Amino acid sequence: MTQAAPSEAKSPEQVTNDFNINVATVNGTGSQTSNLVLTRSLFKMGIPVTPKNLFPSNIQGLPTWYHVRLSKDGYLARRDGVEIKVCMNAVTVAEDMEEVLPGGIILYDDALPIANHRKDVKYYPIPVKQLVKDADLPFSLRDYVANFSYVGTLAYLLGIDMDEIKAALEWNFDGKKKPVDMNFGMAQAAYDWSSENLTNDQPFRVERMSGYNEGKIMVDGNTAAALGAIFNGVQFVSWYPITPSSSVAEAINSYAPKLRRDPDSGKNTFAVVQAEDE
Repeated sequence: MTQAAPSEAKSPEQVTNDFNINVATVNGTGSQTSNLVLTRSLFKMGIPVTPKNLFPSNIQGLPTWYHVRLSKDGYLARRDGVEIKVCMNAVTVAEDMEEVLPGGIILYDDALPIANHRKDVKYYPIPVKQLVKDADLPFSLRDYVANFSYVGTLAYLLGIDMDEIKAALEWNFDGKKKPVDMNFGMAQAAYDWSSENLTNDQPFRVERMSGYNEGKIMVDGNTAAALGAIFNGVQFVSWYPITPSSSVAEAINSYAPKLRRDPDSGKNTFAVVQAEDE
């Protein structure tokens, strides 16, 4: 599996496992999957990591942001400042780029309108449309799979293990070969393009760690809430699908059949009803 190129010259001010990543995307484009895969890959490398998804819009097509804090010292609380910004939203790209700290880096879809380039940050364009075209994806899935282009470029620039990215995809899709291959193919294509076309002279890197994540699991708040409801005896769930609450009911649908089934009859002891659709 392809790894970060060992021949890349390290910057004298290299920063390892101690920075913030912020991904700016459009709600409803499937970025939750790519962001969770990115975060899980870092977690499985042993790096203390804390993600936070912001859905200020709750409406498909409006902005959403995903914050990831890496802390070599094990700090989990969010902190101010963004060292690495991923810009995938044309509507917010100007203000998103202004949030990056001096000395930081910006990854962006090269189709976005970039009016001004700051002199105190480094820019890394990603040819998202070309990568999607080359992948020959089904039209209905292009926007979703396209997000893995920034995962691949981040993997190249930071040194994220591509084996961990594939393992995270297999975990996310329960080992289903088609979606795993499709999304990993995009990440690998972006990684390969980046290694051939980008100069990796930026200071941020990740490296494997030990001593923090052993014996721990990574779980999001809505999944924890769903498990809490199951173990506290929930019998009936009625829900309306809307971000960010949908994943509570989805997690109950996922775990309840394994945890709330009568051992004698084999029947479920719960019911989940989607009351309405958007």
